Amino acid sequence: MKKKVLGSLILAVFLAALISTPILSAEKKEITIGAFMPLTGDFASYGARGRVAMEKAEADIAKFTSGANLPITIKFLYEDTETKANVTLEKIKAMAAQGVKVAVGLLDSSDIRLAMGYANANKIALISSFSTVAELGVADDYVFRPIPHDDMEGVALAKLVETMGFTHVALLVRKDPCDLSIASSFAKEFEAVGGTILERVDFAGGTKEFSGELSSLERAVGPAVEKHGADKVAVISLTWEDLAIILSQAQARKSPLLSLTWTGGDAVAQSTVILRDAGDAAAKVSVIAPMYSAPKSIKREELLAYAQEKIGETLDIYSLVAYDCAWLAALSAICAQSGDGTAIKDALPYVASNYYGASGWAELDELGDRKALNVEFFAVKEVEGKHAWVKVSEYDAATGSLAEVSSK
Repeated sequence: MKKKVLGSLILAVFLAALISTPILSAEKKEITIGAFMPLTGDFASYGARGRVAMEKAEADIAKFTSGANLPITIKFLYEDTETKANVTLEKIKAMAAQGVKVAVGLLDSSDIRLAMGYANANKIALISSFSTVAELGVADDYVFRPIPHDDMEGVALAKLVETMGFTHVALLVRKDPCDLSIASSFAKEFEAVGGTILERVDFAGGTKEFSGELSSLERAVGPAVEKHGADKVAVISLTWEDLAIILSQAQARKSPLLSLTWTGGDAVAQSTVILRDAGDAAAKVSVIAPMYSAPKSIKREELLAYAQEKIGETLDIYSLVAYDCAWLAALSAICAQSGDGTAIKDALPYVASNYYGASGWAELDELGDRKALNVEFFAVKEVEGKHAWVKVSEYDAATGSLAEVSSK
């Protein structure tokens, strides 16, 4: 019996040595990860915040691999998507030509829609913090999205509008997959509780002159305001940062729409462009906008403090998740000891289910998308003589309840 135990111990020691020896003796391997974000174009303000988060992640990952004496170093290759899907795809192809088979960052739904076919065919793992269109979730593909689908924001927005007592709304919707999805989800939920959609006006991305759209909205809400009162009518604007142009033009024409409360989409929440270019008008109508929220943690607070010191801004959820995307890619590469796209794809779901990051638990569903996050609502208000985004409520995704809407 003693010989058997001794033999087992010797075998265990031998196997441990066999497994560890290549790691201890190997030269350090460098793995490159593409880091994509819109540093120019419509989403440039989000890209600027995302860049800060990604750079912090790169530094923290380097500290981790060095401190743990790992035989791997992680390098990030930064790319500007220019908020153009065709540019994103070309840069992913150029990256792949260099042997880089994993990309992370603020890849929006248009980027993913255009690039996912190429990524799947060429086994390139894409990990996005910025794509939320539900239909892009596909089982066993190479695309991962540690951010929930945007349908939940439509549900939360309908709950907010109902809670605030609005019974009639007009929708202004940019023809973008995310905004169209939120609009459909909102309309379904709002009408289910007896709400009335007065009008829906869709516009194409890149539009610069909105007189026609504003006229249509004014005609739609006018009779409802006369009949029900301004406190029962709202404008649901699901736009990008072109909302600043819309509000400025509404102000220039002294539109009666500015006497109503407006909501915004997640693409404008905490936008510095809105504050800079249309702060007065935005504060007048509130522009109450949803944004997925991360639970409080030491990791989140450290990252927020870093960004505040670095650029003087509060990071949005997309930047917090981008930080986590970087870690998910790096940890998956470390586990696989490879930057191979298929190796990352296979390891990442297991890494995510055991990873708590700046945005909380990163557990993914069977489609490779995040399971859930709460939704916070921010409004533009004047704070100490300056326009600022202020949190006014929060929607609990687990219970479907909404915290009391603050007027502060």
